[in-house]
Amino acid sequence: MKENEITLSIKERLTQIEQRENIRILYACESGSRAWGFASPDSDYDVRFIFVRPVEDYLRVKELPDYIDAELNEVYDINGWDLKKYFKQLYKSNPVIFEWADSPIVYRTTSEWEHVKANMQDFVLQVAMIHHYRGMAKSNVRSNFATSEVVLKKYLYVLRPVLACVWIMQKHTVPPTEFMKLVEEVLPEELKALVDELLAVKMKSGEKENGARIPQIDLFIESKLNEATVFPVNEEVQVNYEKLDKLFLEIVQAGVAGGV
Repeated sequence: MKENEITLSIKERLTQIEQRENIRILYACESGSRAWGFASPDSDYDVRFIFVRPVEDYLRVKELPDYIDAELNEVYDINGWDLKKYFKQLYKSNPVIFEWADSPIVYRTTSEWEHVKANMQDFVLQVAMIHHYRGMAKSNVRSNFATSEVVLKKYLYVLRPVLACVWIMQKHTVPPTEFMKLVEEVLPEELKALVDELLAVKMKSGEKENGARIPQIDLFIESKLNEATVFPVNEEVQVNYEKLDKLFLEIVQAGVAGGV
């Protein structure tokens, strides 16, 4: 199936999910390798959406699920979060939801979502983000770099969170979702040709290609993870929930006016 046909199919599926689940989807995007920019030819479509329910559903004694696992097969991985769940993770400055908001592939958006996005910067905690990305990188190193020969594409899954840490340490802002933006801005010039080679391996059909460890990249990863461990950040004070409560209520009530 061609890319434009896939996109149309995903949009149709989102409408079907809305009707089946009696929800309103505020935003839907691609996540994972396609959003990062290094998908393989056989990569599935990791679609993430944010939804709200009718206001009366939030007044039930027995709460409804805040997560909808809509479809999972060889082509589509589609699931969504209730806006309330999203806001709880936003309060914790979970980097994953910032990645969704910055995805270069968007299947659905609304004016309400743009309002949400405009307020997200108030909930950025550098400490939480560095902790997340550092942990992700270390986990990938432990899992995939125990021998002298590795699956070469695994370097990308370590480099992405490492470069996100570097971005935060250097720029003190939320790192971009797209891998090449990280590469262009914070990867040393002498390593860029090596990364280009890794991307070529990942994006061709033989993505399981093994190869020898790359010492220059290994040293860069180790050095930056050490820096991220001791990175000095002033104590950060999180804002309270009132702003999120107000925004959540406005969006849910807007659904009443809109007939949801």
